[in-house]
Amino acid sequence: MLSKKTNNADVIGYCCMRIPVSDLKKSVDFYCNVLGYELNSADYEFGEAHIGLKNGNGPGIFLMETNPDDFTQMKFNFPRSFFVTSSTGQVTMIEMLTNDLLSLHEKIKETGVQIDKGPIFTKEFGYFTFFDPDGHFFRAVEERGVYFELKRRMSSALKRDLSEHEQQLLWGLCEKTNVEQQRFLSSIISEIKCSR
Repeated sequence: MLSKKTNNADVIGYCCMRIPVSDLKKSVDFYCNVLGYELNSADYEFGEAHIGLKNGNGPGIFLMETNPDDFTQMKFNFPRSFFVTSSTGQVTMIEMLTNDLLSLHEKIKETGVQIDKGPIFTKEFGYFTFFDPDGHFFRAVEERGVYFELKRRMSSALKRDLSEHEQQLLWGLCEKTNVEQQRFLSSIISEIKCSR
């Protein structure tokens, strides 16, 4: 048990995260131009870049150029079953929030880095897992997901709440469609909204 003198000392936030990378310029390009981080500062001769979220939330990230032999990718295998694992059983250590899962998935896919799983959608959120250029394993999450966005758009287009039956039909569509089909559904609903 802690003494009364020390029990007010708590962790109150995160200062930063440090991620080892093998090619600093390539990683800065990926994290900033693909994932949407903002470059705060970079010293390419020293081998370090400080990046952060554009909205200022969350800890800053330091990308630190390191000899590939001197670091191991951020990954581990959990001894029990876990629902967010790579195809090899690795568990994600860092999960990122996004406001548009399908667009982010497309941007990452275009870079040629490995996408492991997804997008996968539940009623509460959607996610996919991927590896950065150095093989660090991440998960991108959209808290509400496509189902909720389509439901919101349909309600807005119809100018009423969806019936229980309509919600079930929509959920069935979202659950059984691939990424391209979900984009198509989303575009149709946008067109319906614009035509009203």
